[in-house]
Amino acid sequence: MAIQQRDELRFAATGDAILTRELLAYEGNSPRFDGMLRLLREADVAATNLEVLVHDYDNYPAAASGGTFMRAPPAVLDELAGAGCNLFSAATNHAFDFSHGGVETTLAELRRRDLAAAGLGNTLYEARRPAYLETPAGRVAMVSTCTSITPGSEAGAQSPTLPGRPGINPLHVDEVYRIPSDALDALRTVSESARIEAMKESWLERGLYFNHDWNDPEYFHFGDMKFEVADGGETGLAYSLDEDDIAAVTDWIGDARSNADFVVAAIHGHQGVDGRETTTETPEFVTRFAHAAIDAGADVVVGHGPHVLRGVELYQGRPIFYSLGNWIVQNETVERLPPESFARYGLDDPTKVSDVFDARLFDEAGEPKGDLANEEFWMTVVPTCRFVEGTLVEIALHPVTLQRRAGCPQRGIPVLATGAEATDILQRVAERSSVFGTDVVVDGEVGRIEPA
Repeated sequence: MAIQQRDELRFAATGDAILTRELLAYEGNSPRFDGMLRLLREADVAATNLEVLVHDYDNYPAAASGGTFMRAPPAVLDELAGAGCNLFSAATNHAFDFSHGGVETTLAELRRRDLAAAGLGNTLYEARRPAYLETPAGRVAMVSTCTSITPGSEAGAQSPTLPGRPGINPLHVDEVYRIPSDALDALRTVSESARIEAMKESWLERGLYFNHDWNDPEYFHFGDMKFEVADGGETGLAYSLDEDDIAAVTDWIGDARSNADFVVAAIHGHQGVDGRETTTETPEFVTRFAHAAIDAGADVVVGHGPHVLRGVELYQGRPIFYSLGNWIVQNETVERLPPESFARYGLDDPTKVSDVFDARLFDEAGEPKGDLANEEFWMTVVPTCRFVEGTLVEIALHPVTLQRRAGCPQRGIPVLATGAEATDILQRVAERSSVFGTDVVVDGEVGRIEPA
């Protein structure tokens, strides 16, 4: 330990920051809000997931988005920094909502403020390499990657003849459907009858594999869906990580280990068990990535993307937060959406964003539906960890509510949970962590995990 470096590092993290307007205007009104800010400000490292693009609507909306076309004014970066956040993962499914221009503008605004952000770059090299942050406890690195890859969003490599392409650090995941052999035979017959096989063959004869991998003989390709025989095992959807991608990402984590005192690995992905959305269970491929990241040199792994809380694991003495869910949700107050967002809900007038969210979040009787009806969407924890000379000595989980029952202007703003609500959140995390052999002890309104 160098003499100028403090031997204790305090780490905090949040889930998805879907912030579209001011946050700090509410400081000083509530101990529950101020207490949450204090957790972040007292940490040497406060990592958050930036799930918005920042610009002034001077970029074209992409043909397809990661859901809502997520844009925020550049000043939200000042709000997040003022809240204590100083390390940003930026590889998300919303990174391409406003095409390459949105990526470039967001990167420029981050650089203008000298904020450490990983997972997004003007080239694949920039998106994959670590971001670095100097703290009193030493140099901190982050490598950020994303498995929910919207079309066109992945960064491209630069060559001697062409520039790279702005985008995210991709971690591709294959989706393979396992079915009985007789079902696969029937699927082949359907594919022949519908002349899908003839269509595939015409492409393969020309050697055109772009955007398809039909030449991979390991699977049967029904269009772009992959199938294999279950071989007596479980049927259903299985995920597998792209070996080249995981090798590249873990290689950069190893490089960060050589150049930093503390390394954070971040993974953003929406994939759920059996292909379902917002599952609190952790898919096996996420566990595989997290273990590989720690084996490569990460001190902590932070997951986000499914918009719900998942469990916590201690692996090799290092914490893995499989999903911290949402931390801030202000998508209802985005200022503009493209016409296709309105058309999706049968709305003819493409001007009032509130019409889209009314259709999305309420049924004809005015009752909540979708995300608004899912209480899991509106809760999170802020974990704080203490490392002494590189050894994990303490983990505390602070339950937070996003105030689901508040009106639109205040809904989605995080405050510390109290009483029965705090206990409920912590018990959910405890149950989901137990499958990893992690014991979460509910101590009043805080969850505690004893490092091995």
